[in-house]
Amino acid sequence: MKQIFSTILLGTALVAFASPSLQLDRERIESGKTFGLQLIVPIQEIPESRGALQMNAQNGFTVLSVDSVDKVIRPDFDDMFSSFFGGGRNRGGYKARVYNFTMKAPRQTGKIDAGSITWEIDGEKQTIAHKIPISIQRAYTDDAVVVSLTPNKKTVYEGEQFSVTLGFHTYEHFAGGLQAKSMDLGHEFIVHRADLSEIQFKPVPGTRENTAEAKFAWLSPTKSGELTVPAFTFSYTKVGEPKVVETKKQMGGMSFTSQSVTQEREEAEAKTPTLKINVKPLPTEGRPENFSGMVGNYSFNADFDKTNLKVGEALTLSITIKGDGTPGTIGAPRLPTFDDFRSVPPEENISKKVVGGKVVTTKEIRIFLYPKKKGSFTIPEISYSWFNPSKKLYETAKAGPWNIEVEKGDNTSEMVFQAPAAAGPTAVQKQAIESLGSDIRFIHNVSDKATDSAPYKSILFWIVFVAAVPLYFIAAFLILRKRKRSSDSALMRRGKANKMLKSRFAAAGAALHNKNTKAFYAALENGLVDYISDLTNTEFRGMTRPQMKQELASRGINEITITAIDGWFEKCAFARFAPVTPSTNEQMQMLKDVEQLCEKLGNLE
Repeated sequence: MKQIFSTILLGTALVAFASPSLQLDRERIESGKTFGLQLIVPIQEIPESRGALQMNAQNGFTVLSVDSVDKVIRPDFDDMFSSFFGGGRNRGGYKARVYNFTMKAPRQTGKIDAGSITWEIDGEKQTIAHKIPISIQRAYTDDAVVVSLTPNKKTVYEGEQFSVTLGFHTYEHFAGGLQAKSMDLGHEFIVHRADLSEIQFKPVPGTRENTAEAKFAWLSPTKSGELTVPAFTFSYTKVGEPKVVETKKQMGGMSFTSQSVTQEREEAEAKTPTLKINVKPLPTEGRPENFSGMVGNYSFNADFDKTNLKVGEALTLSITIKGDGTPGTIGAPRLPTFDDFRSVPPEENISKKVVGGKVVTTKEIRIFLYPKKKGSFTIPEISYSWFNPSKKLYETAKAGPWNIEVEKGDNTSEMVFQAPAAAGPTAVQKQAIESLGSDIRFIHNVSDKATDSAPYKSILFWIVFVAAVPLYFIAAFLILRKRKRSSDSALMRRGKANKMLKSRFAAAGAALHNKNTKAFYAALENGLVDYISDLTNTEFRGMTRPQMKQELASRGINEITITAIDGWFEKCAFARFAPVTPSTNEQMQMLKDVEQLCEKLGNLE
């Protein structure tokens, strides 16, 4: 089988000659692979006073060897491009010298200038071809997907927030099926993950490649030192290398052999490099006594709703703390003792949202105080301190002090906080006694006589009595069992686990029917975590995946089952947040697999 060559049309790149042409020995030049570049020069146009022909490679191209051969170039199918450069030559062909440059392509892909070809003629170097553009494509043996995880900072303080960006780059031999096998951010960070449901792949201009990237998570290190974010692992399908397949056929007693090129699909994996984060300890110099432990840029406000009130009225202290440190966590300020006031448990609310590329956490505290007595009181100032990593120093915000004036309230208000009077026997009024006396009923004698026959002397009595004994114990057992089950919340929750699981998977089935992929995976993930919570009477919702694995292991669950559970949480999280949508059949199979996993989990203790 002959090979069709691709020809590079040089145009103005041919300087010294009009007829020479360049061609490649294959249609597809792969990065890092060898290929052949051929310069074809008609014999009659080769100068007599010539020197060495030289290939000046650049941009990562390497010349491995050079040789030449004289041959007749015929304008047949194999060399149809050569006939174009042959001009008015006869169709029988022409004799030419073919210079073969065996070269190695660079690792870079795209349209790249391979360099120039020069020839020494009459003692002077003349350029035959310059700016030889060659399109380099990614090798079929290379990854079809490159996944990157890039931090916005590699050196941070303990407790400081930083973000990581997840990037995807797919090449032309990517065939789909992208699934996450591991997206664990490690055990040494507090993490807030982003919702990547809106991320979209965008084509790279001039190529068959696509890219996508978005902030994947915000992390806060829990200790100092060199910490590691593990590699993310993804599985996918790619197109393999071309393979020549020979087929033999028998026709009329003759044997024919034909060749065809096939490319089979292969399963592959892509991994992100592990990230090394250098975490510096917080400085001890200048650390305030009431340091909150927060690291970032914070604001602090505290104030009372009033400064004048009466005994029995409530005084409300509102505190708001906002900052971009550890996501979802804010340390409480050190409060005064409030000795002159009675208080009830405070109300607290913590919220977080992404603002300006950072996760900003807000903590709101409301404290209700009731003055014990009238008078003038001074509530000391309240301060809040944090470490600002951009300024590399500790900062403190203060509020107060406050002067509170308490006036005597009305009787109703004061009675709320007064001790109840000692209770003694209530005197019975004379009229009450007289009324009571007039309402006394007389006791009358019973005139009927009781029967003389005793029930225990009847056989029927003993039959009923004997039969009632086991019935009594059975009823008592059932009542005690019901009471025990009612008082044992764990047992009741476990008993309803399967019923609740069917309801949750019904929601997943409805989302699948409505082609709502995000809702489908959310129902799968929530159904699995709620089912495990029901079986163990432990709230797994809100735990990190390492915490969940540790909790399951402490309950004696085997490592294989824990790995299976963690793997499904990983798949659901990736499917919800990544822009990869499995087919309906794949989603139906996932639903069946999770149902089978839950059946196995029915034996959890």
